[in-house]
Amino acid sequence: MARQPSPVQQKTVPTLYNMSSSQAFNCLWALEEVSASHAIKYELKNLDRRDRQTAKTLGAIFPVNKSPIVTLAPIDSTPEAEAAASTTYQVLPGVLTESRLILQFISDHYSTGEWLPSSEEDQRRDAFFTELGHVSLLLKINYCLVFEVLASFLPFGIRHLVSLIFSPLVNHFIKDQQAIYGIMEGALTDEKPWFSGEKIGLADFNMSFPIDIAVQRGYLDVGKFPKIKGWHERVVKREAYRRALVVGGVYDLKKFA
Repeated sequence: MARQPSPVQQKTVPTLYNMSSSQAFNCLWALEEVSASHAIKYELKNLDRRDRQTAKTLGAIFPVNKSPIVTLAPIDSTPEAEAAASTTYQVLPGVLTESRLILQFISDHYSTGEWLPSSEEDQRRDAFFTELGHVSLLLKINYCLVFEVLASFLPFGIRHLVSLIFSPLVNHFIKDQQAIYGIMEGALTDEKPWFSGEKIGLADFNMSFPIDIAVQRGYLDVGKFPKIKGWHERVVKREAYRRALVVGGVYDLKKFA
């Protein structure tokens, strides 16, 4: 018998502006999770990364024209719902940016606390791995992307030459990631199989995008880090993750289509 969604008093309807192959995917995954578990309604605007109109669309909502962006609309005309739609972590009422804050908002407003750590130890763990994934690891991965993706956009005749020039820098930044993977590998156990601890939490959502990149682009040697591999397999097998891949369109972190 299918499990019935737990009730949540939804006061706002979020609209996610999801640029293809972007960090917006972890927000879409989270929305699919609460849609299944709490019948949360949301709207989705898929945007083509390579369409010049995409930057204009995002910039019209928030001056830093990056994805993800979430806008909030009151679910009805009650003062309570209208007040909720104007309350965000941002400077513009009814607009959410920065994936970490969007994920926090989804947890705070569209769940019944199932992503909250179950102990003080897990609370500290969740905070640490949220920052490690969202800041330290993603920063080092972005260094690699700058040089690899830049070369891929150059004309065919010089692309290979530039890739050879950049190769030592890319290899340096890949090597620089290995200590972080070692910390992550050591933290995963049978008792605490998630980066948030005993159960899945916000650290896992925040960690998913950098690890998706690392796996797709080969920065992470899954043979050397079997526990991270197991964690990633658990993530991608979740029904909500798979649904997000379907409704969100392209999620290609090798070509960034």
